[in-house]
Amino acid sequence: MALSLRVLSASEALASVTVGLSIQGSPEAVRRALIAAHLHAACDADGARDGHGVFTGRLTDMIETNLGGLIAPAEARPLANKVLEALEETGDLWRSPGGYWKSTPPRAVALSDSVSFLLGALPPGGFVAAGVMRYANAGVTQMVVQSFDDWLGRTEPIGVWMGKALKIYRPRLQQATMPADHLEVYAPDQAVQQSRSRWINAREVELAGVALRLCRAQAKPTLLYNRPYYLGEFEPTADGLLLRRAATVDHGHARRFRFAYDDALRATRTLNARRDNDLVQVTLAKDLPMEEARVLALGWECDGTTPRSVRSMAFPVRAMPFVTHALGRLGIKLRGGAL
Repeated sequence: MALSLRVLSASEALASVTVGLSIQGSPEAVRRALIAAHLHAACDADGARDGHGVFTGRLTDMIETNLGGLIAPAEARPLANKVLEALEETGDLWRSPGGYWKSTPPRAVALSDSVSFLLGALPPGGFVAAGVMRYANAGVTQMVVQSFDDWLGRTEPIGVWMGKALKIYRPRLQQATMPADHLEVYAPDQAVQQSRSRWINAREVELAGVALRLCRAQAKPTLLYNRPYYLGEFEPTADGLLLRRAATVDHGHARRFRFAYDDALRATRTLNARRDNDLVQVTLAKDLPMEEARVLALGWECDGTTPRSVRSMAFPVRAMPFVTHALGRLGIKLRGGAL
């Protein structure tokens, strides 16, 4: 029988690889899954052989060389770095202080008996790749299983957390007795009523019977980075709002306090989720607490112009149960034809 050869087009090669690696989703999800598969293979093989792991530059060189026909060379290296960051954030790969990458032990992160994603060095088959993550087709067996809440970082319900946090911060309040003109006050109740930002200049704030509020220094006329946050006890006067007492709040607590006040003042957030085939796009503010923000590693930030305070994220459909659960811990709801 005569041997014949045929050169495959880039689209044909990509279709073949997509089937072979059990990849689903949009072209962007496929590109990221393809890069993740190559990075895993290199760390599983080369990293295990010499015990030192694989250096970042070697991994990005490999992606640029091996996938140059399927991914534009100019995009391959920066995209590989973004995928590496996501894999590190999820715990799928581990980077040593010296910059060498290694595989992590195989395990599953489960939201329920039938919904889970897989991390670490894994045997082939039994999963579907969508974006950088691999999702189990059915219930996970014969693997270490971690609950999704523990993977995020387990916390108490937002209302319970706020009650305990206020017991810690109230004794720290110190006398201030000064005009609050230089502050922005977090007032989600007023924001919802007036369709405006949740951070409101103190001169315009209506306390509505809630004197203890989260506040911060104003950003204008110049942008302030790492600006301080406080819990402030305010009093309205004829000359404007007066800051009676205040206590400094660390940034991690300041982020969670926002959603606690949303919940307490019945001003929880609802986000639009727009589905396009196997991809869901969600636009959300850049103020998630560190724990819930970890779920963003299951998707990626979309290119395009958005206000500096928000980000537009794209998630594979398979990631949405996890996204919905993580945001739900903060009282955030998703609406639209995405779920």
